[in-house]
Amino acid sequence: MDGLMNRLEPADAALFFKGTSGDPRLGEVARRGLPEGALEASTIALLGIADDRGIVNGGGRAGARLGPQEFRRFFYKLTPGGTADLKGLTICDLGDAGPGPSGEGGAERSIEEVHALAEANVRDAISRGATVVSIGGGHDVAFGSHSGLVTGLPEGARVFGLNVDAHLDLRPLRDGKITSGTPFRRLLERFGPRYKLSEYGIQMQHNAEEHFDYAQEHGVRVHELFTLGTSPIARFAEELEHLTRNAEAIALSLCLDAVEASSAPGVSAPCPDGFSARELYAFARIAGAEPKVRLLDLVELSPPLDVDGRTARLAASAAWHFLGGVATRSFARIEE
Repeated sequence: MDGLMNRLEPADAALFFKGTSGDPRLGEVARRGLPEGALEASTIALLGIADDRGIVNGGGRAGARLGPQEFRRFFYKLTPGGTADLKGLTICDLGDAGPGPSGEGGAERSIEEVHALAEANVRDAISRGATVVSIGGGHDVAFGSHSGLVTGLPEGARVFGLNVDAHLDLRPLRDGKITSGTPFRRLLERFGPRYKLSEYGIQMQHNAEEHFDYAQEHGVRVHELFTLGTSPIARFAEELEHLTRNAEAIALSLCLDAVEASSAPGVSAPCPDGFSARELYAFARIAGAEPKVRLLDLVELSPPLDVDGRTARLAASAAWHFLGGVATRSFARIEE
């Protein structure tokens, strides 16, 4: 595995922010890379997937390739919490999978190769016991991360993807090319009965009838935004509980365009309506506390389209709340 790990682009050391005495930050407690051997269940493996060609292939606006870097800029400035919320966790930054030179004549990696590289690293972390946080990148990168979860579990283990999104992302390839709208169709077709899907927060006006038909034909659970009423957090908790009864592991995918544009302007396709920042944080915290949730995706962060770092801060805080939930699992022993 060492050779594969070396093909990841290390995260910029300057992004690992250090606090002052009495004011520690996540940047000074995070480790670079994973240790050898079996991992403690309290290990968090953070992987950037720095590719936005899927967005461009689908006619969207470029910029999300810079998402992992900008995420770290804000995430590593956060504290472990006022009551040491994250103290029981070990955060390991694996670096980025992206189009950079593959080592074979310096050629740029294809989208398929980036997804394969992400899959292999997620699989390694999952199989050794870690929980993974992956940062995109276009939503197509979820094919790589979710594939890594499925293949990192024992043969036959069932996985449910829980996609919080305005879009179904069940599109077929576009002129033979992967787009940011294709990940979940590709996963359903690759893994068959081992992979199921629930969609949460879908907005009808952004999706085609044939994609709803595909969802129905393949047993996809679809929760439209307008049906959630005034209790989206409680409904999310109910849906997660249902999924835990029907799968051995869950991958939570948080697409930032599911959040109203006032809080998340820095995405390729912002939506005027959507979840609030508070609701996104609640989803992340609830999911983090569930031991079957082994993977979190945060996708579509596009720094060139952002306003005052608003969306990057949102993504960083959502990850923090997810880890806050993870820290409450039974393995975590928070010292007073």
